[in-house]
Amino acid sequence: MIDFSDNAILNGLKACHSGSVKYIYKNYFPLARSFVLKNSGIQQDAEDVFQDGIIILYEKIRFGSITLNCSLKTFFYSICKNIWMQRLDRKWRLLYQADFVNESYEDYEPIQIEVKEEEAEKKRLYHLHLLSLPPDCQKILGMFLSKASLKEIAECMGFKDINYAKTRKYLCKNMLRKKILNDPQYKMFFLYE
Repeated sequence: MIDFSDNAILNGLKACHSGSVKYIYKNYFPLARSFVLKNSGIQQDAEDVFQDGIIILYEKIRFGSITLNCSLKTFFYSICKNIWMQRLDRKWRLLYQADFVNESYEDYEPIQIEVKEEEAEKKRLYHLHLLSLPPDCQKILGMFLSKASLKEIAECMGFKDINYAKTRKYLCKNMLRKKILNDPQYKMFFLYE
């Protein structure tokens, strides 16, 4: 297997190359899974934490807020560790009232990475349904989210004009919205908001 540099992986993720995601999954997932399983988790928890970690890493890359002071593998492990510790902390707070537990979340956070659990769950649901769209819709919405203009989208997709690009973007967004609204997880998750 080819060993990629941290910069190659980051650039691959930024360009949405599936090879980078596969590389991270193959090389980084066992470490995250091991941590979750050793800390009261199950395989499904590990997969969820890993997926949330990928989303957070991708967003940090996309918005340029990533500065590596360590290897990418260590950085990603810290993201996953913080996600899992935050979930455990929330779970224990629900089981035991705050009067019984005197530990704070800061005890578990060696690297300050702000992760909001609810946002990560919403993003996971969004990405799940985005990936179920046809490839052309994925590309159109990906470009739209990357702040590409309608003219750029039309040129890249080979559309004759920007009006057609606008229509296609609307149809793809609508298809995604319907998939999310019909998802039972969406109904359960957003029922309490």
